[in-house]
Amino acid sequence: MSADSSRLRNTQANVDHLAYFCCPAWEIDGWQASREISLPMDDIGFRQGVTAVERLRTYNGKLFLLDQHLERLAETLRLIQIQGAPSCERLKELAIQCIHRNQDWMRNQDCGLTIWMTPGCQPGQPTWAIHLNRIDHAMVAHRRKHGQPLVVTQVQQPAPECWSRHAKVRSRLHYYLADQHAKQIAPDATGVLIDCDGSLTETSIANIAIVLDGTLVFAPSEKVLRGVTENHVWTLLSENGVAITRQRIPPEALDEASEVLFFGTDTGVWFSNGAPERRLVYRCGSMCSFVQQVFDRSIPYSE
Repeated sequence: MSADSSRLRNTQANVDHLAYFCCPAWEIDGWQASREISLPMDDIGFRQGVTAVERLRTYNGKLFLLDQHLERLAETLRLIQIQGAPSCERLKELAIQCIHRNQDWMRNQDCGLTIWMTPGCQPGQPTWAIHLNRIDHAMVAHRRKHGQPLVVTQVQQPAPECWSRHAKVRSRLHYYLADQHAKQIAPDATGVLIDCDGSLTETSIANIAIVLDGTLVFAPSEKVLRGVTENHVWTLLSENGVAITRQRIPPEALDEASEVLFFGTDTGVWFSNGAPERRLVYRCGSMCSFVQQVFDRSIPYSE
C-alpha cells in the first residue's frame, strides 16, 4: 500500500462512522457510512437552506440533556413548518443506538451528536440524519481555563418577523459574519450579535451572561435562541440561591461587568477573558468558578 493510500484510509477511518439517514426521495432509510450521506438537488434543504438542526454531546459516554434537545428540535420543526418528522421517542432511540454502534470510532472519547432535518423533496417527506462529530477537547479545556475574547459586532440578529429566534436552524450566515469580524480583531475571538436596539444577544456557539453587582444577568429569552445549556444552568443556579435575572444588555454594560460567562454545548460553561476592541480584560472570577463547579456536578458519570 502506498503512503498516499495509507493516509487516505486513516483519514476515512477518522471521519467515517455509522449514521442514520432517511431520504424518501432516494428510498433510503437506515444505517450507513456517514460519508455516503448527501442531499438530492431538489431537496428544499439544498435549494433554499431550510434545515432544522440540533446538536448535543456525550459526557462519560452518555448523551447529555437528550430529552431537552429533542424538545427544542420539536419546537424548531413546528416553527419552520417541517411536516412528517419521526417522533421524539424514535429519534431518542436512534440517537442512543448511534452512540452504541460507534464505540470503536469514539475510542473512549466523548463526542458530539447532530440531528438535522429538511422538508425533503415532497411535502410531508422530510430528509433527515443522525450522525456524530468530533469535539476538540484541547480547545474545550483551554477555553474553560483561559477563556475566550469577546467582540461586539454590528451584525444584527434577523428580526422575529423573519423567523423565530427560538428555531435552531442551519441558516447561520449572520453568525458566520459576526465571527469573521471578531477574528480580524483576535484570532480566537467569538462575535456577539446585536439586536435592532443595539443590545447584546448571543454568539454563534453560546448564550452569554454578565455579572453586575453579584447578579448574573442574561439577555431576555425572546431575544435569543433558548440555549439548552443555559436553561440547565439557570435551573441549577435557582436551586442554589444564586441571584440571576434577565434584562436587556447594552454594550456599555460590558464596561461595568466584573465577569462575562458563556454557555454552549461543547464547552459547557466558560468565560470571556476580555473585549479587546473595548480594551476590557476579564478573568475567571468567583461566579464562573462556582457555575462551572455546579455544572460539572450535574454531569452523569459512567456506571
